[in-house]
Amino acid sequence: MAEQGPAQEIAQGYVSEGAAVELGAVVLDGKTDAGAAVRLPLATLNRHGLVAGATGTGKTKTLQLIAEQLSAAGVPVVLADVKGDLSGLAAQGESNDKIAKRAEELGDSWEPAAFPVQFLSLGTGGKGSPIRATITSFGPILLSKVLGLNETQESTLGLIFHWADQRGLALLDTKDLRSVITHLTSDEGKEDLKGIGGVSAATAGVILRALSNLEAQGGEDFFGEPELDVHDLMREADGKAMVTLLELDNLQSKPALFSTFLMWLLAELFE
Repeated sequence: MAEQGPAQEIAQGYVSEGAAVELGAVVLDGKTDAGAAVRLPLATLNRHGLVAGATGTGKTKTLQLIAEQLSAAGVPVVLADVKGDLSGLAAQGESNDKIAKRAEELGDSWEPAAFPVQFLSLGTGGKGSPIRATITSFGPILLSKVLGLNETQESTLGLIFHWADQRGLALLDTKDLRSVITHLTSDEGKEDLKGIGGVSAATAGVILRALSNLEAQGGEDFFGEPELDVHDLMREADGKAMVTLLELDNLQSKPALFSTFLMWLLAELFE
């Protein structure tokens, strides 16, 4: 048996059976070895991974490559587009000498292709369709985590949701929740709650202040209708799965809004 070279030894770590994402080939001393393929099995892409490198080394292109092949394999993709440089997935693109040379080195036949892409934004002022969710869909437990409430305050919020649900009142946005809390701390509201508990002014104040902080981070724009249907993230077009680009370049100063969205999205996906 012929002795393997360094490139083939490296490639042995990527040998797998079944469908896989092709990332390229091993490069040693500036030379590409087309026979030493680097690939990731589709079955392992639900695990954590890290794409690292200096500026200009191809991190964004690698993400695009993975997203394109997942889409072609029928796997929906959601990408957080921090710098706004992933939108090229929606365009077919054009070949050039550099791409042709790279394809030749890999022994590959590259053809430009576009993929189904939808653009979403958190809050207003973004280029994509705004993402919204209702207060009701969050529910008292998840919303309590978002607002940083303690157990007593969470229990009170649960009572508020229960009262609204019993009366068929939809809590769509933060204004709806404020109105219900204001009512339940009034004399009339206390009568409504007689027999099932009450909402103290102090606890209501804590909840309202936490709600104000979330609104200042963009929560006022996030909560409301029309609510995002998570099934829209899993659509197909032209035989390819949807690639969703979430615009985040305007959220550096609003981390609470992003974490709120992620908590809601994960809850919806795994419900």
